[in-house]
Amino acid sequence: MSGEERRVSGEERRASGEERRASASLEDRLAAFLAARLGADAVRVLAFERSTEGFSQETFRFDVEVACGKQRETKSYVAKREPVAGLLEPYDLEPEFRVLHALSQDPLPSPPTPFFERDPAVLDRPFYVMECLPGEVPVPAPKPDGSGPLDDAERKALAPQVASALARLHAIDWKAAGLGFLGAPGPGRGAAEREVERWAARIRAAALPTPPVLAEAVLWLRENLPACDEITLVHGDFRIGNWLIERAGERSRLTGLLDWEMVHLGDPLEDLAWCSCLLWRASGPNAGCLVPPDELAALYAVASGRTVDAARVAFYEVLALVKMSAIMLTGIRAFRDGRTTDLRMAIFDHQIGFLMAGLAMMRGHFAAIGG
Repeated sequence: MSGEERRVSGEERRASGEERRASASLEDRLAAFLAARLGADAVRVLAFERSTEGFSQETFRFDVEVACGKQRETKSYVAKREPVAGLLEPYDLEPEFRVLHALSQDPLPSPPTPFFERDPAVLDRPFYVMECLPGEVPVPAPKPDGSGPLDDAERKALAPQVASALARLHAIDWKAAGLGFLGAPGPGRGAAEREVERWAARIRAAALPTPPVLAEAVLWLRENLPACDEITLVHGDFRIGNWLIERAGERSRLTGLLDWEMVHLGDPLEDLAWCSCLLWRASGPNAGCLVPPDELAALYAVASGRTVDAARVAFYEVLALVKMSAIMLTGIRAFRDGRTTDLRMAIFDHQIGFLMAGLAMMRGHFAAIGG
């Protein structure tokens, strides 16, 4: 081995040692935090790993042994921590935590979320802790053979469960649950207008050249705001990729709804449109990789008792691609500014062209290939 190789090897060992010490310190601080919150004599972290899924917040999964007197109990948790930079800047985890905490005992399959902490002495940045639910998160991408991430039996079982969960979410009495702090939009077109302006402001904040098709889509949205006669809790990112699922063929179960970063009050059809839009079909025809969009809308209509206005859904499907464009531009800006080294943000520079093509097709500027 050359001197240079020995030097590099030594640096790698030192870096690895520093990472292990930092990780141990993080685990120790987390154990002390949980012991205090749980009123336990001691808490020992048994397993601790950072999840690589997700683009927005930092996610850690861990098991702990909780000691209370002579009793020992093992629990599994997930911690979500604010990133230094990311897709939904500026970050504030507290509203998301307050929603999840309020829904912890609700029949909605959201993870019980007991703890929030801002003190940087614990995990360096604000975070919250939720209980770990069973299941896995299917990725909204086609398999090598071109098929979707779910097989026929799974799709048949899950589609009505997903529609029912969405209906249950929209049926929550957000006032009684103390969620008015999210801020209710004004009547009529207020919900649609607020969301359009929210994402238009993010596009401006990215301070990058705005593709003409994106600028046109924002103008079209402003000129075609639909009215809504009710305001509900809106997840904001209700889709495959944020559903926790236990796979068992025809007995498959939806066990959790994850990633509530974009939760707000608004038009319930915004969630249905986001779930159904082109982004989450894995290059196939099915909304959320489950069933055709019309079928999912019909399932939701039955479960919710609402009439699904196709024109309103179409409006929010255009907004969905504008929204994702704003998210990608924010990530590109963070990477270019050197505030993140996550290469997935850099890849958005190449992916955003596909969003522009999707917007162009939806706005009728050209037909879909093969259409």
